[in-house]
Amino acid sequence: MDPFNSIIEIAGPLLLGLVCGALFRKVVYPRILAQLGGWARLVTSSANTWTQVGLICVTLGLAAACHASNAMATLMWLHEHLPQLPFALTQGLLHWVFLGATFLSGYYLAMLPSSGSGEEQSSGTPV
Repeated sequence: MDPFNSIIEIAGPLLLGLVCGALFRKVVYPRILAQLGGWARLVTSSANTWTQVGLICVTLGLAAACHASNAMATLMWLHEHLPQLPFALTQGLLHWVFLGATFLSGYYLAMLPSSGSGEEQSSGTPV
């Protein structure tokens, strides 16, 4: 695989996740916060932000493990450490896991709160 295709394979799902996360944050998230009322401060708390940072780390690690450059080593490790599964672990499956994890990394990055975001004001919590 040449370097250009590798960059496109990583950047495509990552950018798609960023766009989907930004659209969710702009359109749907304020409506959810309005529906939650007083419970909205739990969603906008710093603990939720740290949870999202943890999710970003997990999805980036999963994407790195399932990338084409590491797929054979990951397959060997999974075959050694997992019991027999009802489906076959293949490089194609790991490729789809890589694409999904890369998408979710971008999505979670877009969902991180910014310092001046409006959902804190709309939920009644201070910035």
